[in-house]
Amino acid sequence: MQNKYVVILLTSFLLLSCHSGRKLQKVNTKETPKQSIKEITKLERLWGIDISHYQQIESWDKVKEQAPDFIFLKTTEGSTHQDNKYATYYQEIRKQKIPVGSYHFFTYLSSGKDQATNFLSVVNYKKGDLPLVLDAEFARKMPDKATIIREIQAFINAVYEKTQCHPIIYCDYKYYLQYLKNSVPDRCKLWIVDYRGMPNCSWTFWQTTDKYRAAGIKGYVDFNLFNGTRKDFMNLLN
Repeated sequence: MQNKYVVILLTSFLLLSCHSGRKLQKVNTKETPKQSIKEITKLERLWGIDISHYQQIESWDKVKEQAPDFIFLKTTEGSTHQDNKYATYYQEIRKQKIPVGSYHFFTYLSSGKDQATNFLSVVNYKKGDLPLVLDAEFARKMPDKATIIREIQAFINAVYEKTQCHPIIYCDYKYYLQYLKNSVPDRCKLWIVDYRGMPNCSWTFWQTTDKYRAAGIKGYVDFNLFNGTRKDFMNLLN
């Protein structure tokens, strides 16, 4: 990881530690990524990554060696697309005994119900897995707010009806403020993207950067922190 991305990661991590009220140790912003993970571990912060077919796994042993606490996998997109690495990656992550979650990338070209049908036809949701995830992002052409809320709600309802799981909502902090605040069920936990600093909302996961280099994976991956204790994390699992 280049130094500027180490600074982003550690600044985010320091803000989170301050938020939790923990006493901080002095952190050197010129540390290597491996040392940065060690600092996070010392303060008992759980961290993980999210990947899709865009990420090439070079060594699952190295992935496990760095010991992410969780990994989220892209499963589907829209009403027809299915990630061609999902089944393979899911099986391997389960084999490595790393908690895994599955996410659907939401589009505005088909109904929320049809997208949920696509997602549910492919997704694994087994004992020990993280809750399912709906990834909602800005697009070049956005429907009106009422339509967005209606279709996202339709997706949530369909997933809950089939799995009895309220999906986590992944979105940019600005997206949350513009479309989802006071519009989605409280039982849908938030996974917020904000590279500027800790988001000012009740988040469960926080994506702090998309420029992290994880051992065993070619190229950049997204880095995420969990807001809670290991017991809180274990209570999330299916």
